[in-house]
Amino acid sequence: MVMTAAHYLKENVDEQLTIKPWLKKNDFPIFLRDSYNFYEMTILGTRCILLEAVDEMPNVDQLQKHIKQIKNLADRQIVLFYKDITRYRRKSLIEDRIAFVIEDGQMYLPFLGLDLKKAKEHFEEEAKEFTTPAQIAYLYFLYHQEEIVNTTDFAKKLGFNKMTASRALNDLYHANLISFEIGGMTGRSKEYKRINDPDYFLRGRDYIKTPVRKIIYTKTMPLGAMTAGMDALAELSLINPPGHPIMAIDRNKLNKEQIEVVKNKDLIKDRKLVELELWDYDPGLFSNNHHVDLLSLYASLKEETDERVEQALEEVLRGEPWYMD
Repeated sequence: MVMTAAHYLKENVDEQLTIKPWLKKNDFPIFLRDSYNFYEMTILGTRCILLEAVDEMPNVDQLQKHIKQIKNLADRQIVLFYKDITRYRRKSLIEDRIAFVIEDGQMYLPFLGLDLKKAKEHFEEEAKEFTTPAQIAYLYFLYHQEEIVNTTDFAKKLGFNKMTASRALNDLYHANLISFEIGGMTGRSKEYKRINDPDYFLRGRDYIKTPVRKIIYTKTMPLGAMTAGMDALAELSLINPPGHPIMAIDRNKLNKEQIEVVKNKDLIKDRKLVELELWDYDPGLFSNNHHVDLLSLYASLKEETDERVEQALEEVLRGEPWYMD
């Protein structure tokens, strides 16, 4: 894979470019030797070390630490090698001025120049918002700041299968929201931990989507439903209540035999029926009260354009250690 990038660089940048294995890798700590393959690269007379991740490239915060340590020990420019890359990760690397080359010919070498190609369109689609499992994973780490988990433990905690847990963790990792270290009893397990406050909230909130899949109206409150929406916000702030109950329930756990759905719009207005939000996940998953958790409440209301709602949400979230606007 590295040789593919070498061919591109020779054709387009420097015919005299050389890449060969770095013979002094034993000068580096064991954890770095286990994490990367090291190559010595000379390009336009500049000597560099090209790093290829053995497993998966760490997030930007970890990369900066590793690059600083390797640079101090080797006195070389450091360049990362990627087989492919998401737009989000490419943007993060450029913002932090971390040099990289990619197998398809993209490169960013701030000490020499810049040559970028268009990244794959489907990566942009992936970065718009969380999947439901990724959002659940994001909320879990939000409310468990010090938690360190591997994929197997994480799957058990949230009731995911291992594949779903792995994908959710991978989504957070590529959004630069969690990092991992290799450890565990076997010495080969990825152990994940989230980044610090308030960056975790600030980086993640753009990916948060509303958990509300559908709204129905009913004469009775189903078992297991929790106070939600404007009703919950009114309990937590000084905003006026909506005048009718608003509840939320996991759409997959709704027992339709417990309720009578009302579709007559006139009856809905006159009788002040229960407004029932059907969520993509259990609204009680991260709640210690009778109302939904605060960030899920935020997610369900963040598209509201009423300034009073925005101010009330800010008032509610301001007391949380992870919140910063």
